[in-house]
Amino acid sequence: MKKVVFLLLVSFYSFAQTGIGTTTPVNKLQVETATANPATTGSAANGNLRLSGVSAAHVLDFGLSSSSNYSWIQSRNKTYGTNYSLIINPLGGSVGIGNVSPAGTLEIGSSTGSVPGFLVLNPTTTGTGEEGAEINLKPAPITTSPSAAQTWVIDQVSNNNNPRLRFFPNNSGEDYGLTIKDGGFVGIGVPSPTVKLQVNGDIIANSIAGSSDLRFKTNIRPVENALDKVKSLRGVYFNWDQKAFPTRDFSEKTELGFIAQEVEKVLPEVVAKDKTPEEYRSVKYDKVVALLVEAIKEQQKQIDSLKSQVKKLKRKKK
Repeated sequence: MKKVVFLLLVSFYSFAQTGIGTTTPVNKLQVETATANPATTGSAANGNLRLSGVSAAHVLDFGLSSSSNYSWIQSRNKTYGTNYSLIINPLGGSVGIGNVSPAGTLEIGSSTGSVPGFLVLNPTTTGTGEEGAEINLKPAPITTSPSAAQTWVIDQVSNNNNPRLRFFPNNSGEDYGLTIKDGGFVGIGVPSPTVKLQVNGDIIANSIAGSSDLRFKTNIRPVENALDKVKSLRGVYFNWDQKAFPTRDFSEKTELGFIAQEVEKVLPEVVAKDKTPEEYRSVKYDKVVALLVEAIKEQQKQIDSLKSQVKKLKRKKK
């Protein structure tokens, strides 16, 4: 009976290929004793545990580095060396992928550039199917229980075949964040921008320059009847309708400007329409300056002509 049990145990351990203190087993479990650090040489450190794969090229090491005073878990392929490894330092709370000495909480790729850092976040297959991969940024300072309202979200959404990258505060939602749409359209406070940069709210800048080089232009012609066009425009004071458009971030102050629909009848060149079903109008106020310049010149000609006539009348009286 003892011989049968002995033979069964020998058969079991032979089949499992379990090795302790030996390099012979290459499968299931392998525990080694050496003096080197596998993070740098590929050998198991003193008293550490090594799990070897089927081909023996892939190993998973658990150990403690006495020289650097940190614990680590390393998964790597011995054929490609330590640059192509996964290092997890439970004591320091850092992870290195393709980097044996991660400087941050997570570092991907080697510091020398020999192993590129490349991160892919795949979306979930549950839910509406519109939400893509997501990153949550927690607030500072650290609290015992930070609320979801304090979190900033970076995610990707592709509802209605309209892919967008979003960065917004979780408590306010995408209407108050930054959106980058397919095609390079950027919206600030605009969930679906229709131009290269669309902003809901005020912009403050030292200066804004528009392209105006002669080499960019063709079919150049003078502005005619500028004074008559200016006389047809109507400047108005107004207040924005905040109640009807709460997401537009309109100012509460009294504003001065034009009504786009009125301007469109006189100067359609300076009126733009949103690429939306509503076709909301905007006025290119900077373009009106050219019209005002030509109108002033026309008016000055009239003034000069009247001055000349007055002088002639004065001479006749004398």
